[in-house]
Amino acid sequence: MNRKYDEVMEHIEVTPEMQSRILGNIENIDFAEKKQAKIIRFPNIKRFAMLAACLAVMLVGTLILPNLRNITNEPPVSENNNIVEVSSVEELSETVGFEVVEPGNLPFEAKNIVYTAYWAELAEIIYINDDQTAVFRKGIGSDDVSGDYNSYELTGEISVNDINATLKGNGETYTMAIWTDAEFSYSLSLSEGIGEAEWIKILKTMINSGEKQI
Repeated sequence: MNRKYDEVMEHIEVTPEMQSRILGNIENIDFAEKKQAKIIRFPNIKRFAMLAACLAVMLVGTLILPNLRNITNEPPVSENNNIVEVSSVEELSETVGFEVVEPGNLPFEAKNIVYTAYWAELAEIIYINDDQTAVFRKGIGSDDVSGDYNSYELTGEISVNDINATLKGNGETYTMAIWTDAEFSYSLSLSEGIGEAEWIKILKTMINSGEKQI
């Protein structure tokens, strides 16, 4: 390759005119401009880097700050803090702020009894046997406090001492009674139905000084 190059160069003659033209072109070349053109400048790279760093800090902050706000020296507040289980009907009455009288003459003997106060507005007593339960509730106001919105085949009504109670059930027996007086609402639910006569015996036991006997 070098030999061929030398042979070619031996046949090339540079005339005075060609030499003058070449030198003139060389003088007109702006080497500074060409050199400058090869330099790639990034005038905004620092600005973009700072902006990216700020965005990263903001993103980390949004993830961390909610957790920091949850770290306090106080115990967390539970939605159920106002639902209190107590050990007796006397303590239940004191907790809800009104007298609660337990129903008598239930169709079974309870082995376990659970007393619960809800938001100082509703008292609940659950009686539990091996295969039977009864739930008694007393609440402030005249709304239905049973929490039972099932449909029943059978409805009836009994009245004792000017207090009317509505009975609900299926077949020939009733599993629920609801009633109200001037200040409170009541409900009693049984897992197994009983007849009207048995309900009257139970409701007659619901007597205290602040209520009418039923």
